[in-house]
Amino acid sequence: MHDNILKMENQSITIDGRIQLSGMLIYDNKNNLLLLHRIKHDHYETPGGKVEKLDCEDSVKIIEKDFLNTAIRETFEELGQEFIFEEPKYLKGINFEIPNGQKATAHKFKTKILFGTPKINEPELFDEIKWFSKEELKKEESKISPDLKLFLKEELLN
Repeated sequence: MHDNILKMENQSITIDGRIQLSGMLIYDNKNNLLLLHRIKHDHYETPGGKVEKLDCEDSVKIIEKDFLNTAIRETFEELGQEFIFEEPKYLKGINFEIPNGQKATAHKFKTKILFGTPKINEPELFDEIKWFSKEELKKEESKISPDLKLFLKEELLN
């Protein structure tokens, strides 16, 4: 997927100096988007996190499946394993800056919950799960993560 220069930092993957993140846009049957409230940044975000060496088949040549491995791993770490979702579809990667100013690329997958109920599995990081309609997302734009704002601006949500 990328022929760019890769560098390993603390087991996290960077491409051209950008930390690589991967997350999951999880929708319910009413097309509402599930978001977690991250305490540290006081914003809502998708489940996801840093792409790590352990997620990649080959840490020199990163492919879409590696991003998917991260999105799935992080989703279950953050929301538990008491729910099932359909096969995720890759949307795209968007460059942005995380709240500490570090450059990053957020790769997002889209899926729909089929059965069960996600719950907060990392209460030290998150204090709320909330379902947002597209209208609510636009109204609450100031309260969502920087990468999600870009996806919203590009009409990639819903």
